[in-house]
Amino acid sequence: MSLVESSVQFLFVALSVASVYLLVALGLSIVFGSLQFVNMAHGALYLIGAYVGLIVGFDVGFGGLIDRYGLAPLGLDLGFLAALVVTPIVVFVAGIAMERLLANPLYDRPLLDQLLVTFGVLLIFQEGFNLVFGRTGFNYARPGWASGPVLIPGIGSVSRWRIYVVLLALVFLGVLFAFYKYTDYGLAVRAGTEDTEMTELLGIRIGRPFLLIFAIGAAYAGLAGMLGGSLFGVNAGMGFGNIIPALVIVIMGGVGSIKGTTIGALLAGFVFAAVTQVWPSMATASIYALAIVVLTIRPSGIYPTGEIGQ
Repeated sequence: MSLVESSVQFLFVALSVASVYLLVALGLSIVFGSLQFVNMAHGALYLIGAYVGLIVGFDVGFGGLIDRYGLAPLGLDLGFLAALVVTPIVVFVAGIAMERLLANPLYDRPLLDQLLVTFGVLLIFQEGFNLVFGRTGFNYARPGWASGPVLIPGIGSVSRWRIYVVLLALVFLGVLFAFYKYTDYGLAVRAGTEDTEMTELLGIRIGRPFLLIFAIGAAYAGLAGMLGGSLFGVNAGMGFGNIIPALVIVIMGGVGSIKGTTIGALLAGFVFAAVTQVWPSMATASIYALAIVVLTIRPSGIYPTGEIGQ
């Protein structure tokens, strides 16, 4: 393999990892930035997305209670594209329920209370999924149109699926940016983030836009769970394994900053991919080391901003 081909392959490995981190961190960042709510249960939404995608798209032989009661294999086997459409919708609805039942009562509580309660919810979901689906890991079967390499003349081959993951992340990043910049709901969220009381006095009810933001963040987490599952496999511990790096990326990029979160995710993806090549067991830890360096240089984050959506 030539140096150019290996470099291009590394580039897309890093970008695909960054894409998954970006989608998780975006959902966490917009909720944290606009609602001032630390939602560690965001990892449970990531977990739900991964398993919903499996059930909708494939016929999977689960373990746990499903196997015990003769329900395995379980799945609608509708294919990957159907799962890609259905999963964000299901997790969007789950996000609405989580906002009403979990987040809303905690908005006026200290950040530490929010952190502890939502982290407990994440652990409950993790153990619940272990009980229902078993502790065995699962892999997504990539569709035929997304399998195999793409041959680039003069360069070499690149994983077709990793290209699709990067493109999907770019599309959803653009959709979120457009939502904030060009819709009335996005404007209401930005105004409410700056001054909630004044926004309410002007007759804008921000409860509904904030609920929508929470649900959109949930949908992004669910989509990330499905795409992350296709790259790294699925297990009940993946929610916890991704929410901590995502939170680090949000803080490193600048809380509430879409631009900062994007840059942070790119840096994390490249560092993760590079360290995986030489010291795989330290790949996740390398993200924390990166954050220490970045926050030492820029304590407020890469792109600090007081306005959500920048």
